[in-house]
Amino acid sequence: MRRAMLEQLLAMRQGGRPVIRALDVENGEEKLIDPATDISPLGRAAARALREDASQRVTLGNRNWFLTVYNTPWELVIIGAVHIAQALARLGAAMGYRVRVIDPRGAYAAPERFAGVRVIQSWPEDALATEPLTARSALIALSHDIKLDDPALAAALRSPAGYIGALGSVRTHANRLDRLGALGFSQDELARIHGPVGLAIGARSPGEIAIAILAQLVRLRRKSTPRIGGVVLAAGLSRRMGRNKLLAELDGKPLLRHAVEAALASRLDPVIVVTGHDEAGIRKALSGLNVVFAHNPRFADGLSTSLQAGIRAVPGDCDGALVLLGDMPGITADLIDRTIAAFDPAQGRTICVAAKSGKRGHPVLWGRQFFAEIESLGGDAGAQSLMARHAAQVGEIESADDAPFADIDTPEALAAYAGRSLDGAETL
Repeated sequence: MRRAMLEQLLAMRQGGRPVIRALDVENGEEKLIDPATDISPLGRAAARALREDASQRVTLGNRNWFLTVYNTPWELVIIGAVHIAQALARLGAAMGYRVRVIDPRGAYAAPERFAGVRVIQSWPEDALATEPLTARSALIALSHDIKLDDPALAAALRSPAGYIGALGSVRTHANRLDRLGALGFSQDELARIHGPVGLAIGARSPGEIAIAILAQLVRLRRKSTPRIGGVVLAAGLSRRMGRNKLLAELDGKPLLRHAVEAALASRLDPVIVVTGHDEAGIRKALSGLNVVFAHNPRFADGLSTSLQAGIRAVPGDCDGALVLLGDMPGITADLIDRTIAAFDPAQGRTICVAAKSGKRGHPVLWGRQFFAEIESLGGDAGAQSLMARHAAQVGEIESADDAPFADIDTPEALAAYAGRSLDGAETL
C-alpha cells in the first residue's frame, strides 16, 4: 500500500468512518472507497462487503478486485460492574471490542477493578442517551438490579443495537419480559433480547459465563446480514393538496426530501424513489442525493402500481423491501433501522411494521417471498390485505410517537405540521 493511501486510510479510521480498500489483482491499482458516498458499481460492491463485514473478491466487467474491509470496531456495553463484567470486559477487549462498563455505584465501578477499560459511573439511561447504541453495539445487562438492567434494555430495544443480552435464569428473564412488556414493547421486540444470555455450555464461573456470552455474540455476528432495499413512493397526484405536496417546503426543504434523507441515513441499500406525476420536479427536489429512480407510467391507476414499480426495481440480492411514503416527514432513520433489525425469517418475522399502541402504519418491511403477491394487487390499495393474510408472520415495532401515521394530504395538515415543528414540539 502506498504511503499516501495508508495515511488517508488511517485518517478515516481515526475519524470513526468505515472504509474499503479496493485492489485490482491484475494491475495493482488501488483505491479507497467510502461506502456511504460512492454510488459506482464498485462502491455498491464495497457497501455489500461492509454489511457482511467480510473482505472478498468481486468481478466487475473485465476487472477483478479484492475488497479489504476496514469496519468500525464492535463495542461491548456492559451494564453492571460485577464479577462477570470484569471477565467479560477483559476478554472482550482482547478480542478487539471497544468496551465500556456502566454502573452508577462507585464501589462497583472503581477504575482499579477494570484496568485499561472505560468505566462510566452513571445511570444507564443517562449514559446511553449521551452515547447512543449503534448497529455495531452489543449491550449485556449483568447487574441483576432492575433499576439498572431494565432502563438499559429499554434503551437498547429502542436502538438498532446488533445484540442485546441479559443475565438471569429462565424465571428471571420471564419476569423481566413482563416488566418490559408493560412499558409497551411488543413480543417481537422483546424477542431481540437473548436471555438467559450466552450459549448453553454449562458455564458456571465468571470466566466461563463471559466465554459463553462472547461465543454467542460471535456466532450471531457471523450470520449474513440481510440486505433490505428501500422503496419511497412519490408518484401520486396530490389531489387533496391542489399541487404536488411532495415539493411543498417544510423546514426549508421539500417535504419529500425529509423522508428520503431519513432512508439514506439508515441501513437501507439501495433507496429507490418511485416517480410518476411531475417526475422532473421530484428529481429536482432530490438533486444530489444517492437514490435510484423508478418511473411508474401507470401512476394514475392507483397506489398498487407504484408499489409494484418500486418492488420490481429492488435488486435481486435483496432479502426484502421496506416501503415508505414520501409525505411522512416524521419517519426517522432510527425507526427504519429498528424495523430492519426486527426482520428475522428464522423466527418467522418476515413482515415488519411500525406501530403505536396496536395501530399499524409505516414503514412496512416485506420479505422477498411476498413480492409475487404484491404484483397481484390492484387499484389504489396498498398491501394491507397481504398483512392480514399472513398475520402470523407480522412483527410490530413500537414507535415512540405518532410518526407512522402522520402523512400530509392537505394545506391545513402541512401548516399544522410546520407549526408544530417550528414550535419545537415533538413531531407526529
